[in-house]
Amino acid sequence: PTSHRPQYRHLQPSTPIKTNNFAIMGQQEGFNEVLIQPLQQFAKDSIHLVKKCTKPDRKEFTAIARATGIGFLIMGFIGFFVKLVHIPINNILVGN
Repeated sequence: PTSHRPQYRHLQPSTPIKTNNFAIMGQQEGFNEVLIQPLQQFAKDSIHLVKKCTKPDRKEFTAIARATGIGFLIMGFIGFFVKLVHIPINNILVGN
């Protein structure tokens, strides 16, 4: 019986495989541009930001805390009124 597998007589197992060093260097440069350089820039920018940051004084901290508290109160009242309106509408639609 004949086998349907192709015959590879022209390839010799002792033939060394040639690699293209330029392709490998191009891949390394691409890897460097895509991953390494952005990470280095991010680290440099982060260090610069931390060095520029200052601790807020008492006046600035109280202003930020007051604004945050007012925001929480406003969002709480909005949620409360939405729930307050939702309960009767839900009872009408469901019909207890």
